[in-house]
Amino acid sequence: MNKDNSDLELYIHIPFCVKKCSYCDFLSFPAGAELQEAYTEQLIREISASSAYGDGLRVSSVFLGGGTPSLLEPRLITGIMSAVRHSFCVSEDAEITIECNPGSTLRHKFAVYKKAGINRLSIGLQSAENTELRMLGRIHSYEEFLKCYQGARMEGFDNINVDLINCIPMQTMKTWRKTLRQVTMLRPEHLSVYNLIVEEGTPYYEMQQKGLLMLPDEDEQEEIDTFTREFLSKNGYERYEISNYARDGKLCRHNVGYWTEVPYLGFGIGAASYYDGTRWSNTRDINSYLEAEMTAPEGLCGIRNEIRRLTEADKMEEFMFLGLRMVKGVSETEFLQRFGRSMDNVYGRVLDKYVENGLIIREGYRYRLSERGMDISNTVLSDFLLDDQEGISDGK
Repeated sequence: MNKDNSDLELYIHIPFCVKKCSYCDFLSFPAGAELQEAYTEQLIREISASSAYGDGLRVSSVFLGGGTPSLLEPRLITGIMSAVRHSFCVSEDAEITIECNPGSTLRHKFAVYKKAGINRLSIGLQSAENTELRMLGRIHSYEEFLKCYQGARMEGFDNINVDLINCIPMQTMKTWRKTLRQVTMLRPEHLSVYNLIVEEGTPYYEMQQKGLLMLPDEDEQEEIDTFTREFLSKNGYERYEISNYARDGKLCRHNVGYWTEVPYLGFGIGAASYYDGTRWSNTRDINSYLEAEMTAPEGLCGIRNEIRRLTEADKMEEFMFLGLRMVKGVSETEFLQRFGRSMDNVYGRVLDKYVENGLIIREGYRYRLSERGMDISNTVLSDFLLDDQEGISDGK
């Protein structure tokens, strides 16, 4: 953990949803009221047992994600937030976000969220076309999204993100233009815009294997990406990360923390943590989680998997491929200060390659992805993984 940074972020995973979407590979599943109640009680125990991690730190952001957190009864959300405030020092200006599905969020819930201290909403729209929403397996219509969004505004929420997905089956430039125009007319403070990725284990993957998934081709995808950047820029949305755009400086502080190595704790099944130079994730098995004693440290260790202490090579890798996700890129000076090595010595060969082909831009002592580099970021960023320890000494 960077001792110069006194911030701590919390992520709280709510795995429940009405039904799985056709593209979704997240850890989520339908569940009845009894299981939701039991899970929330155990979640509160885990939060309480983790309070020592907050010593000397202040919680700068909390993110309730899923799944569909808005599916829970509002009193359960209130209970979770009460446990957070009882166990940790939460900053007065902390950003506290809850993800909402328009099909499960009625206006009365927003009033409870506000009272619980939640001040930011992330609403999963994905598309303004009802035919596309049905194709995605969403449980809501565009009209229900409008009702949800308007209800949030009427309850006083002034920091709202809307999630969108493009390059989806049957989508055309015409329908994507319509989605962006309709959403930007509402003036949400933030937009997360993702290209569809077909993940193994999803219905879409099975359809793709059978040749039944009609997706935009590479040229159409490039046209969609270019239009998205240009249209959102003209409408006052600044792109600050590969998939994220903000208006009026309303960057998602929680996600920026991930990309700039602010320590965070994850609660609930499958939740990941990064603390004091160590990464770990919780068990993905709901029964194992519910049966754990949740006493510190024994009970907490019992639910943790994949505990890994980061090496110097790991830290350099993460500095590069997390930092390059941000539009501002990475600083040679900061790299030198942190690792005592020049960025050129460690990554000179790969940086030269991508500067030469235009996928990375060098500006003074900073490197950043070009627009085209961002469009194929997975390919570019994978080149910053060091082979064991060899890359540290090889340099160019």
